[in-house]
Amino acid sequence: MYIVGIDIGKNHHEASIVSPEGKQIGRSLRFATTHKGADSLMSFIFKNIGNSPCVFGMEATGHYWYPIYSFLKAKGYTICVINPIQSDSLRKMYIRQTKNDSIDSFLIAEVIRFGQFGTTSMADENILAMRQLCRYRDSVISSRTEIKLRIGTIMEQIFPEYEKQFSSLWVSTSMGILEKYLTPENIENAPIDELFEIIKDKSHNKLTMKKAISIRESA
Repeated sequence: MYIVGIDIGKNHHEASIVSPEGKQIGRSLRFATTHKGADSLMSFIFKNIGNSPCVFGMEATGHYWYPIYSFLKAKGYTICVINPIQSDSLRKMYIRQTKNDSIDSFLIAEVIRFGQFGTTSMADENILAMRQLCRYRDSVISSRTEIKLRIGTIMEQIFPEYEKQFSSLWVSTSMGILEKYLTPENIENAPIDELFEIIKDKSHNKLTMKKAISIRESA
């Protein structure tokens, strides 16, 4: 059976086809990490080996291998995802000063051909998607925290009295006022009835006109 080794990259992958005897079939293919690029991989395989059965091998490099893995899995192919450490022994046999993607994809195919590897445990695609979403959520939360710290620092510099009016700068009433009035001067010159309406609405009628007067006077 033919083996297609894929060297994974951020923007491009490199694929080499190796025969059961270890001979590289044709030249390697460099293709983009897009659906169009994946289609070009299919054309490349058909051009070189037709409909002959083949398996795919790739290294678990960051998260960049997920899309091409999912693409090939949806087409019913067998894919061996290996740890990069497992191809190091073969890689050391090739002396080169710089990384060569065509050699790397060939070596990955050779690792699969020799059968001396252990596949990386794969989760269900839905689980993989959830992991990505969780990582993204963590990133968003981290960014939000950093932004809130910056805003808090700015408020302490230009309007230190403001936060003392609330249990937190980020409570609904405080945010409602800042959405309408961006500076201490804006709050100081705000019509008291208008300011009170915001406070009453955001606090669900818990705060009174006395609080509106106190906030305006603090400016």
